[in-house]
Parts: sequence; C-alpha cells; structure tokens
Amino acid sequence: MDVYYPTEMASAPRPAVILTFGGAFHRGSPRLTFQSGGAQDTSMGNYCRRFAARGYTCFAIDYRLTIEGPVLSGEGYQEEWLEPDSLLPLLPQANHIRETMSLPPIDFDIPEQRKVMVDGVIAAAEDLRKAVLHIRGSAADYDIDPNHIVLGGFSAGAVTSWNVAHGMGVPVSGVFLLSGSDAGFDVTKTVTTSSKRPPILMFMGQYDLPGALTSVPALLAHYQKVGVEHEFAWVPGFGHFYPAGSASLGGDAVSMSVEERIAVFLEHVIGSGR
Repeated sequence: MDVYYPTEMASAPRPAVILTFGGAFHRGSPRLTFQSGGAQDTSMGNYCRRFAARGYTCFAIDYRLTIEGPVLSGEGYQEEWLEPDSLLPLLPQANHIRETMSLPPIDFDIPEQRKVMVDGVIAAAEDLRKAVLHIRGSAADYDIDPNHIVLGGFSAGAVTSWNVAHGMGVPVSGVFLLSGSDAGFDVTKTVTTSSKRPPILMFMGQYDLPGALTSVPALLAHYQKVGVEHEFAWVPGFGHFYPAGSASLGGDAVSMSVEERIAVFLEHVIGSGR
C-alpha cells in the first residue's frame, strides 16, 4: 500500500482514510485513472493527496485480482453470509473488461465460473480487511488514531469497502462509495437493526452502470428500514467515471464537489484532520 502523510505537524494521532481502487476486480492500481465517454475519474492516490492536504493520513491499498486466481482464507466472515447472486449486477461490466483483456466471459450459470467471480470479489475484501487490521495494529507507527478510520473506494473498490465495513463488520467509523453498492455478502444477514454498522455516504453518476442504478435504491431502502445512517448524492451529467471536482447533488438540495462532500462526511464521522 501507499501511505500519504500531511506535511503539517500534528499534536495528536491523526484520523485515517483507507482507499481501494476500482477496475471490475480484473485490473487497476492505486495510481491508475480510467477514461470513458470523455470523462476521467480521479485515482485513489490522487484522492489520498487531496485528503492528506486536509490533514488526514491516507492509505491506498493493493489487492488480489480475479485474473490472479486468488485462494480465499475464509477469515473474518461466515460462509453463509455470502450471496453469490448479489454479484449479478457486476457481471456485465466484468465481462466487458474481460473482453478488452482477451479473456472469455464468465457464465454465472456454470458453478466453476461463478466461483471464479465470487473468489475475486471476496479475496479483495479479505485483503482490505487485512490492511485495516494491520493499520489498526500499527497505529503508533503510522501516528494515527485506530478508532477514527474511514474506508472508501471507487467501483470495485467501493464494493470492497462495503464488503469490509458492512458485510464483514470490521469496526470502522464510516465508509463512502464512489459508484458502488452491496455485492458479495447478503445484506439482510450482515446489516440488521442490531448490527451497528457505521454511517455510509454513497455517490452515483447520473448515467452510471445499469447494475449500480438498480441495486442502490434497494440498498437505500434497506438502510432506511434497519436504521443505518446513510447519505446519497447524484453526480449530474456523468456516467460511471467522474473526477473529484465534479458537482454532486444531495437530498438537502445543496450542490458541492464530490471531494468536498466526502470531506464534510469525514469531519462528521472522524473529525477534522487538522
């Protein structure tokens, strides 16, 4: 992982942000940006620089990809929590990326191929969980407050952040998703009235991927039902990819950039970085 520190000295351990990149669980890195339809997103490394400038210590992790054939450890969750069908909204984009990589499409009706996709998604969550536990256990070395950590990510990285914070229930103070939703774990089993999941901020492009546009409303309805603190914002005029400086519109009818809305969320759940 890459670690980004604020340049200003601090009188106390800082709150931390851990970011996970996207790429349909098949490609990507913390420093890579994607372009589509004339729009370019902001890399997780770039987001780290922006939030480090705001006083947060930031971590941009790497994780195993589907094409690497990851082997699951099974740590941090129960197998009955998994919900393979929740990955179906991800399948069209995953197969689109596989085509660009000259790989055959995944047929979800074939158990062996379905397992390939499930293993790729859950391996990413295992790796983020391992990173969170490492950072918490080494808080003194990084000079961060282990009780004030937020997870965030884009696309597959957003799904992974959700899987760790709300699927596995790893204790963090909040999670924000850039064009991601629940996929991997059964939300009805892992997010309940008694599960005490942290607050969540979710973004979606106006013309985002069909799978995301269909799954997010159901997730928001579930949060409303079980009482999880949540916020949703649209990014008008954009699809799946949008930069940190693009405008976002929330339910309060206030327009602010994606970066600024995340900053407000961070201050709300873990305090100011300064």
